[in-house]
Amino acid sequence: MNERNFASGRVGTPAPHQKAVPQRPGDTVRAVTSLRKSSLATPTDRFLAGAGPTHPVLAVILGAAFIAVGQMVVALPVQLIAPHLSATASGIALLCSFIPVWILIWAWLRFAEHRPPRSIGLAGRRADILLGIGIAFLILIVDAVAMAACGQVRFHWSGMRPAALAGVVGLLVLFAIQGSAEEAAIRGYLMQTVAARWGVWAGLVAQAVIFAVLHGSNPGVTPVALGNVAAFGVMLGLLVLWRGDLWAAMGFHAVWNWAQGLVLGFDVSGLGFGGSALTQTPAAGSSVTLTGGSFGAEGSVITLIVLVVLIVALGWAWRRSLRAR
Repeated sequence: MNERNFASGRVGTPAPHQKAVPQRPGDTVRAVTSLRKSSLATPTDRFLAGAGPTHPVLAVILGAAFIAVGQMVVALPVQLIAPHLSATASGIALLCSFIPVWILIWAWLRFAEHRPPRSIGLAGRRADILLGIGIAFLILIVDAVAMAACGQVRFHWSGMRPAALAGVVGLLVLFAIQGSAEEAAIRGYLMQTVAARWGVWAGLVAQAVIFAVLHGSNPGVTPVALGNVAAFGVMLGLLVLWRGDLWAAMGFHAVWNWAQGLVLGFDVSGLGFGGSALTQTPAAGSSVTLTGGSFGAEGSVITLIVLVVLIVALGWAWRRSLRAR
């Protein structure tokens, strides 16, 4: 690796005399295939090789628009009948609203940039999903144990019947659609495009900021919650750069939201999903700063502390992967 590129954050970007990104249909596929076969390419190089020709500013707008517009397709009609829906039905409708997000991403990549969806980080090791799942459970276990040990919340079995538990497990599929759509739009398309043209640090910051902005109007949001969402963005961005694909981030996102809401009984980014395997009750005099309040565990300063530790660890792992060739 070129040390100048590493210091500037422009990891894996072309030299000045080269094209910044593939410009013709098929170039992206050939670039990704070539780099994945090369023993000299780092995971970050392989991830950035798939970037398309769209200008970074437009990519930032599109990344946010994929999610905002895609959700509106389902969310607006659902709002008309929302008063007649249960919390669980409303939650399912919200998760289904991310299906159009995937359609918009696919359509843009296919017809505007002439590249396949796998070019945004879907051509790597699918086993990385397990890594993301492990990180999600790690944070949730630390959060739950710390909150209970500090006397902030109490967890109880909800008395959910086996049939309902089967439904909880089945809903993981919808959470996978929701989480993977956000990762494809923000960490895949947006970060990849910005980082390939303006450098890794610009891509990392841009996606974290947009990720926080998209959650800024959620119910129960606080300054700590927004800081946490941005920190989640940085952590997941580093995870993508380290592994060179989206699979770990997708696994994390799906299981984090699912387990937080339907296993531990927290609200998820301020949104409730009805029944859960466990119920958690804030203790008398509990601190919203520690419990996250109505925003859920994502609004807790305990989560922020764990995220900072993970960011340092993943940052170290990523830098090491850059120097390993």
